[in-house]
Amino acid sequence: MALLWYEKPLRIAALQCNFEGGRAATLAVPAKWEEMGFNTEQLFHPMADAYSALFDVAQHGELLHEYVREARKHGLRIIVYLNVHILGPSVSHRYQEWAQQAADGSFPKLYDTYYACCFNGPWREHFFRVLESLAPYDIDGVFLDGPVVVAGGCHCPSCRERYAARHGGDLDRATDLFRFYQEGRDDFLNESYRRFKAIKPDGVFYMNLPVMHPTASYTKLPEALAYNDIVGTEGGFMFYGPPKDAYLWKPSVAAKVLEAVAPHKPRVIFMAADQKPWSWYLHTPAETKLCIASTVANGAGIWYGLHGGTRLLQTPGGKAARELMQFLAAHEPYYEQTESAARVAVMYSLDTERSYRTEAGASDFYGQKGGGRRFAGNMTESFHGVCDALSRSGVAFDVVTDLALTAEGLARYGCLFLPTAACLSDAAIEAIRGYVAAGGHIVATSDTSLYTPAGEPRGELGLGDVFGVSLGAGPIPYHTWNYFTLSGKHPLFEDLSLPYYPAPTTVFDVRAAPSAEVLARFLAPMAGRYLPLTEPVRPAIVLHKFGRGSSLYLAGTFGEMISSYGPVEYRRLIKNAALLLSRSPVHLEGGIGNIEVVVRRQGTRLIVHLINYAGIVPRPFEHVCQQAGVELHVAREALGDRQGEIRLRALVSACDCARRNEKEHLIVYLPKIHEYEVVVLE
Repeated sequence: MALLWYEKPLRIAALQCNFEGGRAATLAVPAKWEEMGFNTEQLFHPMADAYSALFDVAQHGELLHEYVREARKHGLRIIVYLNVHILGPSVSHRYQEWAQQAADGSFPKLYDTYYACCFNGPWREHFFRVLESLAPYDIDGVFLDGPVVVAGGCHCPSCRERYAARHGGDLDRATDLFRFYQEGRDDFLNESYRRFKAIKPDGVFYMNLPVMHPTASYTKLPEALAYNDIVGTEGGFMFYGPPKDAYLWKPSVAAKVLEAVAPHKPRVIFMAADQKPWSWYLHTPAETKLCIASTVANGAGIWYGLHGGTRLLQTPGGKAARELMQFLAAHEPYYEQTESAARVAVMYSLDTERSYRTEAGASDFYGQKGGGRRFAGNMTESFHGVCDALSRSGVAFDVVTDLALTAEGLARYGCLFLPTAACLSDAAIEAIRGYVAAGGHIVATSDTSLYTPAGEPRGELGLGDVFGVSLGAGPIPYHTWNYFTLSGKHPLFEDLSLPYYPAPTTVFDVRAAPSAEVLARFLAPMAGRYLPLTEPVRPAIVLHKFGRGSSLYLAGTFGEMISSYGPVEYRRLIKNAALLLSRSPVHLEGGIGNIEVVVRRQGTRLIVHLINYAGIVPRPFEHVCQQAGVELHVAREALGDRQGEIRLRALVSACDCARRNEKEHLIVYLPKIHEYEVVVLE
């Protein structure tokens, strides 16, 4: 069955403003996109209203017809951008009628600049008229930017009336505001989808799906997938804060989360060409290539958005984007309909995200850093810490979520990491228990399974029988001068030879079951750093067999510790656990590290993506260290039955790779790795 156009690799260009200088310059943009290697445009700039855009037939109708004709000449599909979260300058005077209103009667602004649209009020019908006015145009779809809910929610007359009709009572005294706005947002988007499909049955409709974001809780999953033909999120908008604090693998991890949420839908990572928050300052060439490469390596399309004029394409960052986009266009068949071959997975718990998370990153489309209820750990930091350790170690991994989690769905993985997955449903707990009983292996940290999805304490770890532990006194603060020590030798501790290791800053007091093996113990808390060492008193690392599988429980905020302090031995422990508990299809040897490995299948073809994050600090990286002498070890079982006939090709270097046959692995000698390499085994 032939693929639909949007099911093929997407390379989407976007110009999020219009400073081009007139109609002729506007119509010249499609030629620039074609030359760069794009195949789609998310069309904003002909309808630009400063940094907002909403189609108006009288103003933009003729130009849209002409622009689409020009785009077709250059082989571009057109997805029209529609703003549904802010009122741009030309309509801001209607804020008292259309904007969200705070409980005190004021009208809050997003980005400290624009009023927020209220999707329950009169603006709603105005937007539906705009959407339906697109019927005569030869477009391929629409993208909705938003909507959002301002802090404290909207208390405009329409919202008050809607709340009274649906829930009864006064909106100001409501205890279920979250559900009210979630339902309203979902209803608006479902109705938008229905109306667009009525005029364009074959058109694509999608929005910015705010996963890994403080507004994610307003998006109902899996219900939101019904009105998203493509799933996309802004995993490539960086950095907002100081780059030195940024997650190294953000676009890659965002793409993995999207694949976990919607494995059968096309996926797109939105990448700002510019280094946020500066709209006219593009990323360095190295950062540009790393962001694009880590996105497409993980099976997602790339959206590359300029927030300044197209003259920025002639800067070093713009030229780097052109180089990689042209490579992707020339090698498109290798990015089509691939699936992950990783045997390791890390859980991103959506229930924990909603009820537990204490911090989330900033966002361009949806606002600044958000927070949540205070718990002992930090799910976001823990998740990124484990992902960071695996990525730096060259271990290929997927992300899974607790959305419709089943033991059968987990069965493809040898090892599942549960970093501070605190709020798990009974169904998720049973799926994990069944997975381990059937022969799977888990590595869990901190208070995983201690809370319900609503954040209510269970009183005991829901997976305590699998971990082989029971709770004692609960969380104990450990200052940054405390330690744990290994109880003896074990394969998990390869390359760990120190007498003492820094303890995480929060420790859980647990008792090990008689059937469990305590591999490491925390020393008793010390009163200060310059005092004699204390004695080991409580389990730190517990190994427990459960059914045909096993659990490795780390009784503290180990993932958060990797994010904040990065002890190299923590990374080695995570790597050792992944390789020991799962038979990974590939792994790297040699080099200086920091090469992310992504392994995907395409029929009988095995495709290994290598993203070199060995940048010269500080970040943003201006250069990465070229790595030579790196070997790719491919497990025999991953090669199938035609091992002697396999061709090894490095696409970026455009050369064949030498090999050496060994009993357990095929050793592939890689060329010098710059920012990105792709090795094809076929």
